Amino acid sequence: MTVIYELEDVCHAYLGRFPALEDINIKIGEGERVALLGANGCGKSTLLQILDGLIFPETGEVRAFGTVLDERVLNGGEFSRYFRRHVAMLFQNPDVQLFNSTVMDEIAFGPLQLDQPQEKTLEQVEDVLEMLEISHLRDRSPHTLSGGEKKKVALASMLAINPSVLLLDEPTNDLDPRT
Repeated sequence: MTVIYELEDVCHAYLGRFPALEDINIKIGEGERVALLGANGCGKSTLLQILDGLIFPETGEVRAFGTVLDERVLNGGEFSRYFRRHVAMLFQNPDVQLFNSTVMDEIAFGPLQLDQPQEKTLEQVEDVLEMLEISHLRDRSPHTLSGGEKKKVALASMLAINPSVLLLDEPTNDLDPRT
């Protein structure tokens, strides 16, 4: 089994005094599905943000794809590009990740930032729009959408880059039961 993530003695506290995570040790292998369960405020979102390289533990070590994950390696170098190509996160609140003027532009943004050819990007965008049954939203502004529609657009923008790791924070919030 290829290890994608390895966390050793990871601790994180907000403002240095509000503990969110304490002594987290876990290995996550390629193809594994892991669900984080717990009460509100127990650190699930914090752990996902650490796995996505958005925040870093105060103590302990996080390795992703065999590389220690820290600000230095995620500062625009070769590993940073590799990591952002292979890891995508869906936030609890999709408003924090939607910023383009149309749904189409939103979904195309990631692949284009990764220097994917425009023709291939447009193909992928169409495929994702159809897969999530949101083609009718193509020309709409993401900020005019319902909560569930925003969640689907945020998910579509992740899927368009075809990452090997999906970090999903409250992925079913705002979705109707049929979805």
